[in-house]
Amino acid sequence: MEKVVNTNNQTFILEIKSTRNNTWQGTILWVQTQQKVAFRSALEAIKILDSALTDEGADETPKLQIV
Repeated sequence: MEKVVNTNNQTFILEIKSTRNNTWQGTILWVQTQQKVAFRSALEAIKILDSALTDEGADETPKLQIV
């Protein structure tokens, strides 16, 4: 299952690969930067997206990161 999220003119594609332990596991692709990162839970996915959007205003190229 894939879900496209468009926030603050940034597009993320969430690919849910499995739903073990009553949560999601999969990958997030940040379309604008072509960065891809795996996540092990829905909470981790939210934290990754939040960190990407929070770092967006920084001087460096923002990165998807596991928090």
